[in-house]
Amino acid sequence: MDLRTKDVEALGRRIAAHQDAALERLARPRAADRLQAIYRKEAALSLRASAAPSSRRVGLALAAACVAAAFALVFVFALSRPGDPLTYRVEGSPGAVGRWVAADASRVGLDFSDGSRVDLAPGTRARVTEVGPLGAGVLLERGSLRVRVVHRGDTRWVVAGGPFEVHVIGTEFDVTWDTEAEELAVSMIAGRVRVLGPCVEPSGRAVAAPESIRLTCAAPRAAAPPAADPQASPSAQAPALLPSASAAAPASPASPPARAAAPLAEAHSAGWRAHLAAGKLGDALADVELLGVDTVLGRAGGAELVDLGSAARLARKPDLAARFYEAARQRFAGSDAAAAAAYHLGRMAFDGRGAWAEAERWFAVYLAERPRGALAPEALGRSLECARNLRLHARARELAARYLAAYPNGAHAGLAAALAGGAD
Repeated sequence: MDLRTKDVEALGRRIAAHQDAALERLARPRAADRLQAIYRKEAALSLRASAAPSSRRVGLALAAACVAAAFALVFVFALSRPGDPLTYRVEGSPGAVGRWVAADASRVGLDFSDGSRVDLAPGTRARVTEVGPLGAGVLLERGSLRVRVVHRGDTRWVVAGGPFEVHVIGTEFDVTWDTEAEELAVSMIAGRVRVLGPCVEPSGRAVAAPESIRLTCAAPRAAAPPAADPQASPSAQAPALLPSASAAAPASPASPPARAAAPLAEAHSAGWRAHLAAGKLGDALADVELLGVDTVLGRAGGAELVDLGSAARLARKPDLAARFYEAARQRFAGSDAAAAAAYHLGRMAFDGRGAWAEAERWFAVYLAERPRGALAPEALGRSLECARNLRLHARARELAARYLAAYPNGAHAGLAAALAGGAD
């Protein structure tokens, strides 16, 4: 090896040492600094590896260094640019934000572009309310979901059911929203979530595998009155809502059907309340229809009217549901039941008919009557959707600001942030 080659190698070592020391002194080197360091170090290594300072070899080494720097620039740029929002597919078909997905007789799967998956159990109804580069928001109206979120350091997923929100980083769990009992159930399979809600401590309720929890904000139901005893005397039985034949009227051979109807009416009058207390809304509604809807509309309590309205809504009888809800508002104005009835009337207009203006009016009524109620986050979020769908831009920005101030991590926070910034 001649003196000239040794000098070149020594020069390369000195250059490399200087660049390494410079890089160590940089606490947070910029992309440009990293690229320059790559370029210089590659050039120095090429010089060291050369047996002779051939101009052709040096040119190739410099070209290789430039290619490496270019690849590094593309890589750094790709890491630094904002990510695109997630997309999802419903059983292989493209999914749309805001569109309801219903699983009838079999499970339905939602596959997201980040590898996450949400499965709807039979009888479940849900929709994706928003998507972003870091995650998605899913609203569970009723039924059960199996959620598997791929873990990343900055993942932001929210699954909402009733007044509750399940915040997810990366995990697998089952979540069920029982509309009749107004109860959220979370069963962890892997990982950890945090549940937020108006009746949960301010920091939320952490749930880690293999834990399971049930949460409800509903007030305890009143105990059902005892059923009438067929062996007891008529005076000892509870009075029926449907008046029976007068006791003073003389019996006649033509009256057996009337006498037979009285015990049946009494059974139905006691039965629908017992079914409501047990959470069996369908059975309660059937008893009320046999007894007479008009009779119950005038005598049921406020919470009972709301429950019967929900029973009719779930039975796909919207006109009957509206009668129960409107009776609750007329007879119990200012009560929690009246406010809940307003929310449900808005919900029927929103989900059933796409009547955005009507829905927004009812949600506004609920928010005016119960601004911190259990259903306020959902009422405000749906109001925001209504304003967007009606293209009421000023109203949408106003509602978005209110939502972000009250629920910065809520299920509609992504939509609110977009609308607050002026997006349509």
